[in-house]
Amino acid sequence: MNYFRQLVIAVLHPGNGSGSALDRTNGIAVFLFAILPGLSPNFNSFILLGSMVSGLYCLARARFPLNLSKSDRVVAICMTIYPVVMIVSIFVNPPFSEELDWIFRLLPFFSIWLILPRMRQSPDGRLMPLFILGAGLGMIVTFLFSLLQVLFLMPRAEAGTSNAALLGVIGVLFGGVALLNIQSPKSMEQKIAILGYAAGLGCALLSGTRSAWLVIPVQLVIFLWYFPKNRFHVSLRSLAITGSVLLLALLALGSDQVVYRVRELQDNLSSLESTNGDITSLSARVALYKGALSAITKDPLTGYGPQNRMAAVLAEVPESLRQQLPYSHVHNGFLTAGIDAGLFGIAALSLLLLTPVIGAWKKEPGPGRDLAIALALLLTSSYIITGSFGIMFNQKALDPIFAYMVALICADRGSTRYAPVVRS
Repeated sequence: MNYFRQLVIAVLHPGNGSGSALDRTNGIAVFLFAILPGLSPNFNSFILLGSMVSGLYCLARARFPLNLSKSDRVVAICMTIYPVVMIVSIFVNPPFSEELDWIFRLLPFFSIWLILPRMRQSPDGRLMPLFILGAGLGMIVTFLFSLLQVLFLMPRAEAGTSNAALLGVIGVLFGGVALLNIQSPKSMEQKIAILGYAAGLGCALLSGTRSAWLVIPVQLVIFLWYFPKNRFHVSLRSLAITGSVLLLALLALGSDQVVYRVRELQDNLSSLESTNGDITSLSARVALYKGALSAITKDPLTGYGPQNRMAAVLAEVPESLRQQLPYSHVHNGFLTAGIDAGLFGIAALSLLLLTPVIGAWKKEPGPGRDLAIALALLLTSSYIITGSFGIMFNQKALDPIFAYMVALICADRGSTRYAPVVRS
């Protein structure tokens, strides 16, 4: 309990000598942002919006300068291209409906211009450890919530997200982020890192999100690149023992869900060859993919606008299937961008997905650059893999998470050395 008492002091009363109210609120916002995604994603949207409004107010009052480097501007421009392309596609593709609602959904991608200068009011190296530690704590609590759901309420865990697929994405991403804290010299933070990673994988397993499971081997490659470059404060023997025990526990807890989802996939694959007209999750997605590709080939330049997305796709689906497709999105982020804004939309989306890597790569060499690259690769790979089979953007939780993490990746210099949250 002494550690957590010190943690509260470190978050609320940072001992970095700045004494800045902005630094303190930055720390609280980043810490909460990392904890909350699996518990209540709406709060992430509120934190991002609040940070944007505060950043705009402070810039307008000249409380701090814009303070964006050349590389920051490259990242910010690349992020801005995506919402601009989507907004243009809304107004060049009638009929119009809910234009303001669609534009409001795109606001997170403009946020880096406002929240990055605000993050720069905190000393280098303060916010990133808070985010990584918060990710571990948040995943542990989210996993316990998910486990109770599976045991007593529902077949697939959702935690506080109201969407099993969303929990899978958040679990695998924030679990991977949590493991980065294994480099901390604090034994408690090492334990939170290992437990947080296991909890994140547990959330992905209990959610039954198969696309999230595909992210796990890619994350292992990222860890194999990152960890040998940095000093460990935990013995490999204890890490191997702890990891093995947690792996066995996860397999025991999630085995039923994994077996069920694998068998369901096998059944769906078999049903593709059937001619009885039954619609399964897989056959519905195949029909949506074919409809999306057909629609894109008919209007490859401007697309149809996000407001006409599903109408354009369903128009290309055989009439016998149209009424049996209950989905509100195409289950592929790249096809969705193509429907919304044609080839320009796909190009803008691809550039958006590269912004975390661009922001990290352009830092000067150093331990801060290595950490930023690892975080960027975890973020980009999670969105590309899961978004190729399900949701990617245009979602109230995933858009703010991506935008906020890109700003966080850019905030520190490449030479910044990692330091634990609790330093005493």
